[in-house]
Amino acid sequence: VWEQGRPLNDLFNARFTYVTPRLASHYQLPTSLIDEDVEGLQKVNLPPESRRGGILTQGSVLTVGGDEASMVARGLFMLHEVLRGVVKDPPPCVNVVPIPTEAGLTQRGIAIQRVDNVLCGGCHKKFEPLAFGLEKFDGLGSFHQEDEHGNALREDGRIRIPGQSEVLDYKTSLQLIDFLADNIRVQETVTWKVVQFALGRPLTAGDANEVLRIHARSQENGGTWKALIKAVILSDLVRNIKTEKANE
Repeated sequence: VWEQGRPLNDLFNARFTYVTPRLASHYQLPTSLIDEDVEGLQKVNLPPESRRGGILTQGSVLTVGGDEASMVARGLFMLHEVLRGVVKDPPPCVNVVPIPTEAGLTQRGIAIQRVDNVLCGGCHKKFEPLAFGLEKFDGLGSFHQEDEHGNALREDGRIRIPGQSEVLDYKTSLQLIDFLADNIRVQETVTWKVVQFALGRPLTAGDANEVLRIHARSQENGGTWKALIKAVILSDLVRNIKTEKANE
């Protein structure tokens, strides 16, 4: 993004990362990829078997699910921060303490119970399945085929983007992140987040059309950080300050 000028959507599925020897061990990367004599960060190409790529498989993001790698927390993160979707808050009477796994019951199994529940499923089916592809990553971001109870973990699933009819059936987390990187709503969400940060205020429905114009301009110029910032600076949201409400 900064030095190579790559498109921002590469952040979701880049097949390389930067690690120290200690972080490489945590990521279970082959020692052959690491120079043990280098203490600082070093660039490493990620092998397919690591199932890692881009920011969603970094420990910094995966820890959002807490120690139990909660499908609720991870699913809400995907819905809100990646797909710009919305869902109602749980009723005050609902116990939101994460349910721990046990022998014969994975986090996906717990999530499916909520999705299938007639009282909970209406909302939970909108976000918990979004985290299914990350199930093999534990609460600290390590990759496992089984959890601590010996339950086999999965990484296949189905995803539907809010506001879009397309449904993707994927078999691995790598297929999931490739789909997200190429999806226009995910790319628009990045633009939305940057514009919101630049303006220093929440965006509203009244900003939507201009944000879409900003996104279109940045994509026309490669979808890079430089292209996006230029489009933001030249937009009406930055150059024109509204001091009065528009006539209704």
